[in-house]
Amino acid sequence: MPAPVLSPYHRYCELLTSGQLNPDVGQHDAVQALDALYHTLEEAGRLTPQARGLRGRVRGLFSPAPSTPAGLYLWGGVGRGKTLLMDLFHNCLGEGVSQRFHFHDFMVIAHHLINEARKTGAKDAVEQAAEQLISKGSVLCFDEMEVRDIADAMILKRLFEALWERQMVLVATSNRQPEKLYLNGLHRDRFLPFIDNLNAHNAVHEIASGMDWRQRLLDGISTWHLNDDAATAQRLNDIFSQLTAAVEPHPEQIEIAGRQINFQITAGDIADTDFHQLCAIPLAAADYLAVSDRFAGLILRNVPLLDDMLQNEARRFMWLVDALYDRGRFLIAGADAPIEQLYTGQQWAFEFDRTASRLKQMAQIKRQNRDNYPIQDKNTP
Repeated sequence: MPAPVLSPYHRYCELLTSGQLNPDVGQHDAVQALDALYHTLEEAGRLTPQARGLRGRVRGLFSPAPSTPAGLYLWGGVGRGKTLLMDLFHNCLGEGVSQRFHFHDFMVIAHHLINEARKTGAKDAVEQAAEQLISKGSVLCFDEMEVRDIADAMILKRLFEALWERQMVLVATSNRQPEKLYLNGLHRDRFLPFIDNLNAHNAVHEIASGMDWRQRLLDGISTWHLNDDAATAQRLNDIFSQLTAAVEPHPEQIEIAGRQINFQITAGDIADTDFHQLCAIPLAAADYLAVSDRFAGLILRNVPLLDDMLQNEARRFMWLVDALYDRGRFLIAGADAPIEQLYTGQQWAFEFDRTASRLKQMAQIKRQNRDNYPIQDKNTP
């Protein structure tokens, strides 16, 4: 007999008891809001039989399903554990009930479906795309809702109206409250009705300010590791585990302008990848900005000595560092040389000075309290 599925709050308490998470008042209140939504979905018969348990199954036999429950828009500062809590909620739902997307990836998929629908002569391409999107699960979990692109901004109102008409329940995380999405964006007045709909269809919950758990972890971690012994790979494994806490690792594919970038290991908003998988393929500077929009940080393994035989790879590495620096992301690397000795070629010698400077700046993580920070703190990715 399969083990019963725990609610988000019960799962959260398990993680506290096991020491995988530390107590945090803001996270506790947020998980209670997620737990309330979980039970509302249970009462509405929106979970699979296995997930909603005996009470929900019996109630579903005698009670008609109520109207679509309001979703939850969860926002708060960096490092407050939004991704971890949303993934915890998503993993408590039954198969075929919930879909989990990073918001950037969702918009890529949505644009693709709309364009394909137009090519086939669909009467309403947005409606057809919405039907396809909702078919794999009506609870849509979006991580890092952040609208930067005018093409996304212009399509969101119609697309989400179509999804809500199909009984979508939205669970979203963001660093911004709804009213500050697409702030100062081009033609933002056309985007404001979407914000009104977002507020109408969702409870908005701010995770109270508190410990930046990710920064607390990063304060005790070296960002540049030399590939001088067999222990380097294990050190990077340990760092990835510490940063991603209770989030299950999985492969992920990012599509950018028709190009696909494969990441074999991701968890939440962190990717663990190899230098050659990211810098030995034909990507442009804009592609690395998209990667930086998707991930809060990278673990990059096997960075080689960069000489003139690796001119293209060196150039792409420079673009990657620029993108991470521009977006305020972090990089933890395993390399064959210290930063100042990494580039030995002539082609990009002048330009690489700036890259080395940026790598050193990115490594200057705040350390004033690091002696008081135990490395096992795991309340965020």
